[in-house]
Amino acid sequence: MLPFTFLALLLLPVFNALMPVWKFKREAENRTFKDSVEIKLDHLDAFPKDYEAFINDNFSFRTPLLNLYHHIKYYCWGISSHPDKTIMGKDGWFFVAGKEKDSYEGKIDFSPEQLKEFECEWTNRKSYLDSMHIKAYWVVCPMKYNVYPEKLPFNLRNNHISRRQQLLDYLKGKFSDVIVNPLSALLKAKDTMKVYYKLDDHWNTRGGYVISQVLLNRIKNDFPQLHVKSFVDYQWKDSIFNTGFHYKVLGIKSRTEDDKYPVVKNEFSLETAKYGFPPISDFPYPWDYERRFVNNKDTVGPKILIIRDSFGDQVLPFVKESFRESVFIFDSWRYGLNKNIIEKYRPDIVVFLGLETHLEHMIIKYD
Repeated sequence: MLPFTFLALLLLPVFNALMPVWKFKREAENRTFKDSVEIKLDHLDAFPKDYEAFINDNFSFRTPLLNLYHHIKYYCWGISSHPDKTIMGKDGWFFVAGKEKDSYEGKIDFSPEQLKEFECEWTNRKSYLDSMHIKAYWVVCPMKYNVYPEKLPFNLRNNHISRRQQLLDYLKGKFSDVIVNPLSALLKAKDTMKVYYKLDDHWNTRGGYVISQVLLNRIKNDFPQLHVKSFVDYQWKDSIFNTGFHYKVLGIKSRTEDDKYPVVKNEFSLETAKYGFPPISDFPYPWDYERRFVNNKDTVGPKILIIRDSFGDQVLPFVKESFRESVFIFDSWRYGLNKNIIEKYRPDIVVFLGLETHLEHMIIKYD
């Protein structure tokens, strides 16, 4: 009976695919699935690999078997089901593997040539923005590794100056009026509140609140004559966070975390029609490329442009309330100068906000 039972188990997914008796919802895996196969007679070499990927992504019992696999590795063995993507830390904290880990361990520090390129890039940017009487700020977002090192597994240690600090030390002599370093504020705030998600690599809205305070206080100190509004009243509501990079990688739906989200009292700056700046080709989130907010009750305040990545999502609710008009541009992790946007929008302030692992994108020359 054993051979027949084994054969039946092998054939069961085939029969269920042809005549579906059991249907399973495919879970998101933070990637694009292979849902079709194209046969090209003049290029058949690619067909076996493409077909294998198609079968793997559309296997009839893929979802329950993956769930079983994730639960066994997480609950029985206490390890990440994808250690190449997610590292399990202490007390339910998770960290992104790959580039962030390499950066923390000092494997991808900047070369002297790259440091010089950053200096040249910011010299050019500042010269251009000064000529248009626009003030620039550069918010360098620290990785979760550098804010919660005590939550890392024991085998991950950092005994050197981070490449983020390496770059800031190199540039601070010439661009101290541009650089905004929020690390110390986050380290101080984490003593009384959680400032990053456990199940994601981003700071949460409480972290975004801290960053917004740092940025707005800096702007107000630099330009006391500008009508930059103070923080409006916020009420924090309890919520459950059940999404994020690690949540999807681990595949454990019951693994959630407590969180808070802000409710703005007397919200004045409302999202309105976009200028229509064309998104960058192949940008995976074209709907999020441009977001525009206008405060119709403010006629004298400054206009701000924020060139950002996904970390800007948690800053947006707070910053937008302090300006007459706010435009947020997610330019596919390039953090470019975006002259076409600046010259049409004519902001008073431009903020470049990005995660430290993507710093070198600023000096890449894109077509």
